[in-house]
Amino acid sequence: MNTEYRVWDGEQMYYYGDEGICLSIGELGSIDGKVFGWSLWLEGYGVIAHSGDGKSVLMWHIGLLDKNNKAIYEGDVSEQEETVLGSPYDGVLIGAVNMLEGQWCIVNEKKKEARPVFSETATNKILGDVFQNPELLEGAE
Repeated sequence: MNTEYRVWDGEQMYYYGDEGICLSIGELGSIDGKVFGWSLWLEGYGVIAHSGDGKSVLMWHIGLLDKNNKAIYEGDVSEQEETVLGSPYDGVLIGAVNMLEGQWCIVNEKKKEARPVFSETATNKILGDVFQNPELLEGAE
């Protein structure tokens, strides 16, 4: 099982392996009457993000790297380019990495198109993420 993750707290991205970071999952907690199922802790500060705060998002590394050996996470904005003629997919697709029907896909809402992230005939390149770079999806045609 892949355990690498990242958490967007509404302002900053935290990654698995960052110094002093710890993720707790499964034990329901409560802060200010809001129940949550996961929490991100920073040594010396306590809980810095949790699933019940209405702004934080937990994202998993999908187990693949892009063409630049950068880890691909849920919520990344990826550019996928098909490299083989005759493929059912044509050209370049820019979209957000999301789980769709049990597989990781690149989803372009404007084009109403989705492609599997894993492909033996296409390359993926991470352009940014949907939280820190939302403008990348605005122009995705």
